[in-house]
Amino acid sequence: MFRVSAKLEYGLRAMIYLGENYPHEKVTLSQISQKENISREFLAQLMSDLRRANLIESYKGITGGYTLTKPPKEITLKEIFEALEGPIQIIDCIHLENKCERENTCYSKSVWRFIEKKIIDLLGKLTLEDLINGTIRKEEVLTL
Repeated sequence: MFRVSAKLEYGLRAMIYLGENYPHEKVTLSQISQKENISREFLAQLMSDLRRANLIESYKGITGGYTLTKPPKEITLKEIFEALEGPIQIIDCIHLENKCERENTCYSKSVWRFIEKKIIDLLGKLTLEDLINGTIRKEEVLTL
């Protein structure tokens, strides 16, 4: 089954919450945890991954919290997916160089490469702002 993991779903929800508050205020871990019903421990792990990917900043102290490093319209879903899940790879065999015993007789490899490229291209065109607004810039998506 091809599906979004809980880690990615919760990470996206946290990013949406941060995006809704950008650039006006820092948001605490507790605020996100309560609003999105995500355990603080799990959320802290997600925020660490997002911070390492330079998608969010954290501030310590009484006025601390989290904020996006750039506007939601400049953060792609591809960046968020890769920060939380690693490289987008829909099937392992297309990333193995000469290690597949069916290499010379496999006709589906090029189809899988095409599908993966389209997914990556789509995620690279959709932004956090699209998620926040619930809209898709159709002209960009249709050109895939």
